[in-house]
Amino acid sequence: MVGSREEQQMIFDPEEHSPMECQFMLSQLIVPRPIAMVSTQSSDGIPNIAPMSYFLPITGDPMLVGLTMGLREDGAQKHTYLNASESGDFVVNITSDVFADQIEVVAFESDANANEFAATGWTPVAATKVSSPAIGEASARLECEIRKVIELGTPEVPFGEVHLVIAEVVWVWFSDDVLNENERIDPLKLAPISRLGLRSFLKTVPEGIYSLPRISAEEYAALDGNS
Repeated sequence: MVGSREEQQMIFDPEEHSPMECQFMLSQLIVPRPIAMVSTQSSDGIPNIAPMSYFLPITGDPMLVGLTMGLREDGAQKHTYLNASESGDFVVNITSDVFADQIEVVAFESDANANEFAATGWTPVAATKVSSPAIGEASARLECEIRKVIELGTPEVPFGEVHLVIAEVVWVWFSDDVLNENERIDPLKLAPISRLGLRSFLKTVPEGIYSLPRISAEEYAALDGNS
């Protein structure tokens, strides 16, 4: 058992650092993070794809997810946010191994007329309940409608202005290829890619997965300090 590391310390006071430095610290410590491969479409019909790892499930009733969307490096709003704000919806395509080599292609801050489907060779397909397109190569997707946007941070400050987008999942689709023999989603078959710090990513592989049995009340009571 590893003892306390309180004396082996490095400290980080957010009040002494810029928003960019604070975000970099969070991005390096809160890992791995699932990547939402978000597809949207502009009012002019131009599709957009962007990977977002500040993404989380919120609750099952209603079925909500959250995404934080900051500004581009030039200070403009991200195309994903502009498109989703106009249409009121977006699609979260689960980022799996099939997308691994082109994550940085769709992360590039291209101009508004760029078509990431063309750049990657991925296939746009119609979603079931929302207007945004989905990615045909995805093995699972969440179709989402925006319910609330919360403005956070300091406007016009790099990494300071952020939109917390809360959306309801109105349709879930996944391939039966990701199911195990019990018809549960198998993480190895889903093969999600996660984000680590900086330019590092993590693949879901057999040697990285382990299971633990639920501890019983009797076993918990027998632990030191509980008897």
